[in-house]
Amino acid sequence: MTDVNELELFETDTGVQPPSTYKTTSSGSVSSVERMMAACSGAILTTLLVTPLDVIKTRLQSQVIPGSVKTQQLHGTWDGITKIVRHEGIPALWRGLSAGLVMAIPSTIIYFVGYDYIRDQTQIVNQTLHDYSPLWAGGAARVVAAAVISPIELFRTRLQSVEGLQGFGDVWRGVVRMVHKDGVSSLWRGLLPTMLRDVPFSAVYWMGYERIKDRLQPQTVRSNDAVSQFHTSFVAGASSGMIAAVITTPFDVIKTQRQVSSIRADIRFSQLLRNIVATEGYQGFFRGVVPRVIKVAPSCAIMISSYEVGKLLFADRRNTTYTHPHR
Repeated sequence: MTDVNELELFETDTGVQPPSTYKTTSSGSVSSVERMMAACSGAILTTLLVTPLDVIKTRLQSQVIPGSVKTQQLHGTWDGITKIVRHEGIPALWRGLSAGLVMAIPSTIIYFVGYDYIRDQTQIVNQTLHDYSPLWAGGAARVVAAAVISPIELFRTRLQSVEGLQGFGDVWRGVVRMVHKDGVSSLWRGLLPTMLRDVPFSAVYWMGYERIKDRLQPQTVRSNDAVSQFHTSFVAGASSGMIAAVITTPFDVIKTQRQVSSIRADIRFSQLLRNIVATEGYQGFFRGVVPRVIKVAPSCAIMISSYEVGKLLFADRRNTTYTHPHR
């Protein structure tokens, strides 16, 4: 994502229709507040479940960076889990959880409110863009959300890249020193790679999600039943998220190295690319791809299915007939 969201999308999710059949249903029978509540619950659940995989991914991507805090060498996802648990304890797998939760709530709210507003305005202003308004709105809202939470993500990434539960104070002091030395703008270090990762991720994810969902819908007879919606959304979200995660992993590697490296604050994007190729070859752009895919696939599945089912439950609670926005 959504990072998540990279909702993470996160790497974050919204209800979007295929371009050919999309209709404005932002008001519907579910209020904006209820939509945000459904999204936030999914974001919190997702963060709790996938943070360990995010820690492993960050360690794998940052352990080869010159000037980064040195940690024991990890040789894959399972090796990373066993070594961290053995030497640092189980709680170390949830390093950065608080920052992740703090990121999830504002990111989700900004994304959903911004998405609905930009989508509706796009449809009103330009009829030509009407069919593709979910793509434009999703990308624009993602840019705003990423810019707002970038300082928190930088701190979380650095916290996850070091060993030991006692590293919180050291990381915080390191960030403070960075601000004193390089200015407040250094808190947005890695923002460009983050956007280059998240915006394409959103486009690939939603295109894939809608295609897969269209193929699965006949199996559920287009039912609004919560169980059927959960199954369809979960499978479509996981499958599309997996594809999008693989495609955008190079940008995730660049983002992590940009945020964790402490040797130069002014290092250029092109120099980062050359450094990766020189030290690891082109395969270095896919370092951490396995834990990233393992993290993103369930993240997307949990997020979108929680959101869809949450809206249905809110609609049932109101005793109204809810027309699902994907139909």
